[in-house]
Amino acid sequence: MATVIIVLILLALVGYGIYSFVHHLTRGGGCCGERDAAVKKVKVEDRNKAHYPHTLVLGVDGMTCQNCQRHVENALNVLPGTWAAVDLVARSVTVLTKDEADEDAIRQAIRDAGYLPLRTTSKT
Repeated sequence: MATVIIVLILLALVGYGIYSFVHHLTRGGGCCGERDAAVKKVKVEDRNKAHYPHTLVLGVDGMTCQNCQRHVENALNVLPGTWAAVDLVARSVTVLTKDEADEDAIRQAIRDAGYLPLRTTSKT
């Protein structure tokens, strides 16, 4: 009898684990958007880095997961002539631009995505 109870408990735990995994894959997860579908990444049309001579690196506060990373990258990648890549560990975003970077517009796009742009760490 005890063996049956242990097996049932183990089956319940495995079932819950599978449910949680599938739920995380289909509904997102982490800190932002746990009930929303995972955000699709906005891809840049021109992926030749040689076409982006200007670089701006900004710190970004409030990013904690890959969903946050996609939100910030998407907010910047929709700007014309812009290609953004977030470094979650460093909590920064590297923005490549075809023309001189409009830092105010970039900061506003980050704010509109729900995050706080910090100081500029480098600009070329």
